[in-house]
Amino acid sequence: MNLRTLFAILALSATTTGAALLSGCNSSSATAASAPSTTATLSDYFKTTDWVATHASDANFVIVDTRSKANYDLGHIPGAISIPRDQFYFPRKVIDATTGKYKLQADGVTPVQLAYDIPTPAELIDILTRNGITPDTTVVSYDNDTSSYGPRVTWVLKSYGHAKAYAIDGGIDKWKDVDGRALETAAVTPTAAAKPYKIASYNNYRITKSDLAAAIDTANGNVTKAGYVISDVRTPSEYTGFGTTVTSGTASAGTWTQNTTPFIYRTTADGARPGHIPYDKFSDYESAVFTDYINPATNQPVASTLQSGRNVKVLKSATDIQAHFISLGITKDKIVYNFCEGGFRSGVYTLIQLGLGYTSVYNYDGSWNEWSIQDATLYPVVTGDGRISGP
Repeated sequence: MNLRTLFAILALSATTTGAALLSGCNSSSATAASAPSTTATLSDYFKTTDWVATHASDANFVIVDTRSKANYDLGHIPGAISIPRDQFYFPRKVIDATTGKYKLQADGVTPVQLAYDIPTPAELIDILTRNGITPDTTVVSYDNDTSSYGPRVTWVLKSYGHAKAYAIDGGIDKWKDVDGRALETAAVTPTAAAKPYKIASYNNYRITKSDLAAAIDTANGNVTKAGYVISDVRTPSEYTGFGTTVTSGTASAGTWTQNTTPFIYRTTADGARPGHIPYDKFSDYESAVFTDYINPATNQPVASTLQSGRNVKVLKSATDIQAHFISLGITKDKIVYNFCEGGFRSGVYTLIQLGLGYTSVYNYDGSWNEWSIQDATLYPVVTGDGRISGP
């Protein structure tokens, strides 16, 4: 039994327990979800702002603003409720695989924490119930245009079998600056659901560090095992492990200039290592899957008023995104493991690939925040530009 299967079983068991605790004598049962469809489209996971505007007044339709409460109060899509992004990820203490105890920072006292873990079933049930969301609710979530926080909510909901969960392509930037639609500042207070949310199925779109490690052939130079592909969707600096400047082309395909400054978000007290997983396939998150929105009347990009110095971005076409994946060997016959720094950007890639008809795609939500602080023998790391050949 692999860890993905074990995780699914444990999650379903925890769902039953969590729901029972929240609902007294009522218990919750869960069944396995059906496999992803090979005929899926991006619209099964991402909705346009026009679609949202058309359906916003539908019954049991909830728009979720995942930005900070301060930004929400300054102006949000009309009718949206505020569920700030940090309500959909939770810090967890890290277990040291060699000792079975909590991994400690350099001071030998402070536990190392993984900052961005997916909610447990009980935590998710609490979030959704408090916000009036039922299994039949259509949930569309957003942040800024290319922000991964809105889609993070969608990935979490899809992972827990919530069928009608979508991210808004272009986010609030497209709503306001491209569509010219008004924002509102009056807060929308949700009414709690009458009974606890019931998780009826579980879609196994998540992997652990052990799953990812098992796809690496440590006895053969850390190559990726046949049938797998490891997809790294960070920035050039995160990928190389050094401060990196893109000097030509897009970040995915262009020429990079690297300096000698190690680049990593975690602290050295955690024992973090810069770089990437050997032989993974690099895509720069924004340049590979997003593109400027072009005004058809002027043939010019539309500037964002919410993000200084930026144009409004939307997803590229399915054809263009698929061509990019194929160029990297990320094909539908492979088992695809996506990762980034904290599992947010890679969650977007997982949704995109599901929308392209991939059936074996997973998000490593521990991502580099977790991988970089693990034992080097079991969880290898290399630095430098390994896009073309090897690590």
